[in-house]
Amino acid sequence: MFQKKADLPNFSRNDVLHTVAEFVICDDQLLAVVKKATFRNCLVAMRPSATKADIPSTHDITVFIHNSFLDFFKQIKSEIQVSHVYFHKLH
Repeated sequence: MFQKKADLPNFSRNDVLHTVAEFVICDDQLLAVVKKATFRNCLVAMRPSATKADIPSTHDITVFIHNSFLDFFKQIKSEIQVSHVYFHKLH
């Protein structure tokens, strides 16, 4: 669903990284799509004032996906530990 211009959030490089990473992962895209000129031009078309630093590179996306996975894994590990402690307190 498209947002109306008045409802658009402020630009955030982290939001762009998240959105592009989500596109790559959820749509089963190759990371190579990120460095294609046509894809990068789409990002610039959506934010004409974007600079080269605003547009994520393949390396940026790879690092973002890797770090997101590590954060997710830490969260799951923490939840398992809490569940394990809670389970042993019940028994």
